[in-house]
Amino acid sequence: MKGASISTFPYEDKFRIYCKQQKKLADSTISLACSSISTFWDYYSGSLDATEANVENVTTGDIRNFLDSLENKLHMKSNTVNKYLSHIKMYFVFLNEYGYIITYPLLTLRGNRFNRKQHYVIGWENHLSELIQIKNIHPETIKMMAAIACGFKPKEIMILHVNELLVKVKENDVREYIQNHTNFANNDNPYLFARRDGKHYASDFNINPKIAPDRSIVGMPLTTHKLRMSYVYSVLSNSKLREADYIEKLHLSMKTLNYYRKNMTLYVETSKFELKK
Repeated sequence: MKGASISTFPYEDKFRIYCKQQKKLADSTISLACSSISTFWDYYSGSLDATEANVENVTTGDIRNFLDSLENKLHMKSNTVNKYLSHIKMYFVFLNEYGYIITYPLLTLRGNRFNRKQHYVIGWENHLSELIQIKNIHPETIKMMAAIACGFKPKEIMILHVNELLVKVKENDVREYIQNHTNFANNDNPYLFARRDGKHYASDFNINPKIAPDRSIVGMPLTTHKLRMSYVYSVLSNSKLREADYIEKLHLSMKTLNYYRKNMTLYVETSKFELKK
């Protein structure tokens, strides 16, 4: 009796079935695709703490960094790099179609013409008191930005109770704003983002569409993950902090912290937040 095969990346068995039954690919093609995806997953997960290495957390920047390493460290030719990219795209299309991820991270990558720098706006967390003065901004945007600015990760925010956030918010006016835009009628400590029945959302899929329209007001992309990464690079830009401070503020392991430090040096450019007049 043969032993069970060991997956080298998440959902590999289901991906192989998808390639065979839905894509009608030859076994050799499937094996080649799985080899490419496995190489990517080794690169990605090997740089992060186990709790951070999740298909839901993979960003365009992570894939861009991997492709860049193939080209510049392993000296692969552009057409070879593009084959890796096509296999990774097929994998993430599969993940998206079957609901294993919410956001497809490859929309902006176009073969070997990919931009090696990702831009993040930093320092916005110091302007929440100004942002709450804007008449048309959505309360969900303020709540999400406040939670991210307190160090909570996107998954944590989905199950975050409002009082857990309020004790960490330093600005009195921001704390009051959150209280005034929270329904305490049926619960004295509701979820920060609660459904009509009082339960929390399963993912940020329902939150991102509510905050996305404020992009033009805030002047930067508004998704939970992009906000989280901009906060990470904002903290890492503060050279006055000690290593222990970075870990405490970002709730990261040293392994993951070093991964983001490397990204910031090689693949990230930042600009200071400026509120539009």
